[in-house]
Amino acid sequence: MRRRYADLAWMEPMSFAAAMIYWVIVAIWAIVLCSVIYFYVRNPRVFGTTRLLLVVIGIDTLRNIFENVYFGLYFGAQYQVFPAQIIDVLGRPGLLLIPKLMNIAAGCVVLALLLHRWLPLAVRDWKITELRTGKLRTLAAIDPLTGLYNRRQFEHAARAELVRCQRYMRPMSLLLMDIDYFKAINDRFGHEAGDQALKAVAAAIASAKRDSDVLARIGGEEFAVLLPETDKDAGRVFAERVCELVRTCAPAVAGAQLRLTISIGVAEATLRTAGIETLMREADQALYDAKRAGRDRVAVAKPVPQRLAAAAE
Repeated sequence: MRRRYADLAWMEPMSFAAAMIYWVIVAIWAIVLCSVIYFYVRNPRVFGTTRLLLVVIGIDTLRNIFENVYFGLYFGAQYQVFPAQIIDVLGRPGLLLIPKLMNIAAGCVVLALLLHRWLPLAVRDWKITELRTGKLRTLAAIDPLTGLYNRRQFEHAARAELVRCQRYMRPMSLLLMDIDYFKAINDRFGHEAGDQALKAVAAAIASAKRDSDVLARIGGEEFAVLLPETDKDAGRVFAERVCELVRTCAPAVAGAQLRLTISIGVAEATLRTAGIETLMREADQALYDAKRAGRDRVAVAKPVPQRLAAAAE
């Protein structure tokens, strides 16, 4: 091989020249890169991250070209394609490590700029998406007028609680409530007065419930309360307290004090309760009994045998 390339002896001066050119490129690359980063830090809005990325990538591309030339000369000398004296200059301890360190430094700079530019945008988009999703969930679960759960969310929570109470054989009661003569309030004072009455009743019921209880507006003037760990007797006591609170919560409209009362039906879940729909039908029947008995009162759902006997009479 040496004989074959003996006529290339004239290339021996390239050993020193290649090393000098490479070190000049290294110095220029380092100076330009540091200058660009410094200018960007001082004037980020004027320079722009995108332009900075393009400049850095361009500089790194030039460095990569000369790095390939560097290693081409070095390994060419090893395989006797180029004069062996090149190894004496380019192959000194530590010199071969410098191109790799430069490559790592360039990659870190580009990665830092990418994160600086696009990571905040990604985080912002994620926060906006979460905020919109949260708002959609709230709109799907909350009654906009009273701020209580709507019927859909109430039934979802009630089904889960019914499964729990039946599995562990714990008591649970369901209360259905209806504002008495609500249509007359709307007809006489207007729908704005009706909205005020709904808000007042919702606040009164909410003030009586526990944190574990589930309160919802399930219809126009209808409310529902789910009472975990509560049998029908304790549910009746709670309902009586709600009736008292509603009597005293009526707002004043057009100089006149509204008269608000509420009728409540109470039903207790048992192991035989087929589902939340069945329990709501029993509470609704009790609510109908309370209205038929004169309104402004509480009625407890009767057991099935008693209901059958009453129907037979």
